[in-house]
Amino acid sequence: MRFTSVTVLAAAMFAVAFPVLAHHASQAEFDKNSPKTVVGVLTRVQWTNPHVRWYLDIKNDKGEVETWMLQGSGPGAYRANGISATGVFPIGKTYTALIAPARDGSLGGYVMSWTLPDGTKMDFWHDYGDGSGEKP
Repeated sequence: MRFTSVTVLAAAMFAVAFPVLAHHASQAEFDKNSPKTVVGVLTRVQWTNPHVRWYLDIKNDKGEVETWMLQGSGPGAYRANGISATGVFPIGKTYTALIAPARDGSLGGYVMSWTLPDGTKMDFWHDYGDGSGEKP
């Protein structure tokens, strides 16, 4: 009986701890100390856990269109602030985003702030690298 109780307890502890181990800090994947502004046309939005993802077609320095994947918090964080998947981010419109670029050099980043097509600004990340809370 004692062996079974210990085994069940150990399995339960592992099951609870495993999701925590799987989570990653956005600072490890994205460089908030080197913010970058990108402008592009929104082609797709994934309003799913664990992170909302926006896909923008962005012209590079050669004039070629590249698809960038930008991510943010989970949908619940946006809903808690009155932002929903419908209506806020219409497909086909041009958006400007201040991002923390991907550390691995891939075409993507973590959204620090958005400027919507109508000029509305929405901040999502309030530590811009120096701890001051001020945008670069």
